[in-house]
Amino acid sequence: MLPLILFLASAATIAWVYAGYPLLLTALGRVRPRPRKRRPTRRTVSVLVAAHNEEDVIEDKVANVRATRYPRSLIETVVVSDGSTDGTVHVARGAGTDRVLDLPRVGKITALNEGVSASSGEILVFTDADSYFRPDTLDQLLANFADPEVGGVSANEVSHTGSDSSGVARGEGAYWRYEQWIKRLEDRVGSAVSASGRLYAIRRSLFRPSAVTSGTDDFVISTQVLKAGRRLAFDEHTLVQVDSPEGAGSEFRRKVRVMNRGLRAAFSLGGLLLPWHGGFYSVQVLSHKVLRRTLPFFLFTALAAGVWLAALDPVWWLVLAPQLAFYSLAAAGWAARAREWGRARPLWVAYYFCLVNLAAAAAVLSLIRGVRFERWDPAQRGRKPVEPVDSPVRG
Repeated sequence: MLPLILFLASAATIAWVYAGYPLLLTALGRVRPRPRKRRPTRRTVSVLVAAHNEEDVIEDKVANVRATRYPRSLIETVVVSDGSTDGTVHVARGAGTDRVLDLPRVGKITALNEGVSASSGEILVFTDADSYFRPDTLDQLLANFADPEVGGVSANEVSHTGSDSSGVARGEGAYWRYEQWIKRLEDRVGSAVSASGRLYAIRRSLFRPSAVTSGTDDFVISTQVLKAGRRLAFDEHTLVQVDSPEGAGSEFRRKVRVMNRGLRAAFSLGGLLLPWHGGFYSVQVLSHKVLRRTLPFFLFTALAAGVWLAALDPVWWLVLAPQLAFYSLAAAGWAARAREWGRARPLWVAYYFCLVNLAAAAAVLSLIRGVRFERWDPAQRGRKPVEPVDSPVRG
């Protein structure tokens, strides 16, 4: 009886995260949709870039922001160097940045707190140094603030993976397409759970300096909008171009750090995690963030319970065999990650799925051990400029 209970409970949790939750969002989006007002809006904007050793890309980033079609007189660029030891500060100043703050190593959230204090725009736009805008990105982003209910907006990340991309890069691209799909569903019923750090914006009036320095800045800052009772929109028309990872090792370590910080940020929501206080948003956070990060333990329990049940009754091999086949594909994908045939879809899908879940398990265990990632290191994805995208990309 025990193995059956363990298997059914684990399978139900896995099914809820990957199927039940999206289906609930789809149904609610049809029954009680919450459309947003969206029209051209002109507000003063402060574009804040926290940078740590971004000498190779910061000049292109500043030029990219200044090249958008949004009126230049309304844009203030602020680069905050978080203890950079290269030429980031010098290059940023030479690129014509409106304000450059040269701080010691204080962490990204603290750096952004300082950047906001030094800025003046009505709308605060947060973006990474290696994320690139298309010409209409700021116009599209600001259009959402025509709706008084909207307190913040998260952009739609677009990454390019060519035919010669690694399995990790392809997996990351597929993962983000899935994430953006979930965010679109969430937006239709109210708010996205949180913003993506590549590009998001909030009203200055809603910003509060945060002391949660071990959480992810995008979650900590963007959820201030929800705490204030406003709506956090996800705008699929606001596109930001990002590069894809190539190395499994560095991507694994990056995800452990990000997931550890993301869980700390989620738990800092306090009462918003409780359904009787946070309402449906608490269901969203628990489903999208908390259960998703703890899913590897349910996957392991489902596998172990399947082995136990198959030992008791051979008919359970009908359930166990597909699990073993999937993990065998993942192992083959790992073994062939540097080979041409390793780019076959079944291999890299299984491999990346397991890579992400192993990182999630490591992040949860690090959280339990009390590990804190106070500092941040930008993902080293080639550190080269990415050409701005020219056309919308769906899903």
